[in-house]
Amino acid sequence: MKIELICIGDLKFKGLKEVEQEYIKRINFFTTFGIHTVKDVKSDEDAFKKKKEGQAMLELLDTKDFVIALDEHGKKMSSVQFSNIIAEKIQNHPHRIVFLEGGHAGLSELLEDRIHLKISFSEMTFSHDIFRVLFLEQLYRAFTIIKRIKYHR
Repeated sequence: MKIELICIGDLKFKGLKEVEQEYIKRINFFTTFGIHTVKDVKSDEDAFKKKKEGQAMLELLDTKDFVIALDEHGKKMSSVQFSNIIAEKIQNHPHRIVFLEGGHAGLSELLEDRIHLKISFSEMTFSHDIFRVLFLEQLYRAFTIIKRIKYHR
């Protein structure tokens, strides 16, 4: 099973890069995990920016992928519910699980037909750097829940 995160731009803070690498290492203990970063489109025009970033993300998707958008309008859930989704997809979906994290303008409408599930982590707004680390921590936590490793509590 392979899980990937497709996101916009690189992390800007050195300390968060170290945390990111630590969680990637931990997640790879359970599964093959990778991050693909799409170049941040420099434009004052949000619609143009979203479209270009969406096209770049679309090129990284395969038709067999199970795609989960990390979206403020998505379904809110607990860590246990999130782990149940991961476990179910690992069990029943033989292809990649791909998470999408949009840029500051959000995810492009071009991706709508490819998205199977939308998840929201909070009603709060986070910087993309902080959110990426938060997502990685929750993905790692999901695997500890699935494998009944004490980390969760």
